[in-house]
Amino acid sequence: MGYEWGTDLFSSPHRFDVLGSLHEEPTDTRGLTEELSASRVTVQRHLNACGELGWVEKIDGRYELTAVGDLVYLSAKRFLDRLSALERHGPVVGTFADRDPAFDPLLLEEATVTVATPTNPHAPISHYRTAMTDSETSSVRGISPIVSDLFIEVHGRLLADGVETELIMPRSVLERVPEPEEPPPGAFTLRTLEDSVDFGLTLTDDAALVGRYEDGTFAACVENDTPAFREWVKDVYERYRERSTVVARD
Repeated sequence: MGYEWGTDLFSSPHRFDVLGSLHEEPTDTRGLTEELSASRVTVQRHLNACGELGWVEKIDGRYELTAVGDLVYLSAKRFLDRLSALERHGPVVGTFADRDPAFDPLLLEEATVTVATPTNPHAPISHYRTAMTDSETSSVRGISPIVSDLFIEVHGRLLADGVETELIMPRSVLERVPEPEEPPPGAFTLRTLEDSVDFGLTLTDDAALVGRYEDGTFAACVENDTPAFREWVKDVYERYRERSTVVARD
């Protein structure tokens, strides 16, 4: 199961650091000692252990990773990066994992995560408003579990500017929304779901935003413009869209 190698690798932080240094560039014991600020004895002990495991070899007086050793380092680094993302964004990751159990926390590496706090409970709302106000998108696709003043303000302005908008909302929410005095512009398409949702998402031309809600309150906003994250959000949107129906415009 890899437990033995995991134990061997993480028995000391120096051992992982040795592999990381050699991943960047082969070097000798002296070079590693200077880079890692460890004693020569400590560095040599870890080099010997990694050599016995087949991760490191010595060629022409310098140590370098074997092909297996390089894969061990990269696999361990990815594992630690995932743990770090989970540690930083645990509650937010749960929102994504509820949509997709295979969600990769590394998709949040370059995300901007804004969480409501007791001293700034409106931080996610402010971030969303700013992001959408600054956006120069030509289209918006979204899912919303509620209708709020923020939503009406931000998306009403986008519609007025001619931004093509498609919105999915639960039928139970729509039934509580008063009829507008004027019909929305032609660029607006409303779709409805029979079941409820407990998250929100918005797709623009260049970015994706996902909202986490707690008891109907906007508790966290995640914004990311990386293609991988946007593609994941797009897939979620399309799955919900397939289950929705268009609301006829009277």
